[in-house]
Amino acid sequence: MKPEDALAAARRAAAARDDRLPPGMSIEPTERVSIEQLMEWANIEPDPDLMRSTRRLGAPITWAKRQLVHVMRQYLRELQSQQTRFNLNVLIRVAELEDRVARLEQRAAAPADQAPGR
Repeated sequence: MKPEDALAAARRAAAARDDRLPPGMSIEPTERVSIEQLMEWANIEPDPDLMRSTRRLGAPITWAKRQLVHVMRQYLRELQSQQTRFNLNVLIRVAELEDRVARLEQRAAAPADQAPGR
């Protein structure tokens, strides 16, 4: 297949797909999570006390893991702070977009004679 034919082939393959659920099956909507809950989850705070091994000789393995975390503490904290900062900024943008969509939906639902600027 030539590269210039790839797009047309991909569109044909996508059109031929049957992604419908079998009869009698449905996907129930999941409970929506609030922005506040997402903000809490976005803040990465791992618990080093949860680092343990449940193997037969788990104590030495747990000790080695904790020593490794101790040695890499500065690097890991920098990674955690960068990821947390990214997560929170993405959530702020999502919250701003939700507010904007809500305002636009309210404006669209308002009668034309009550539209702002008239």
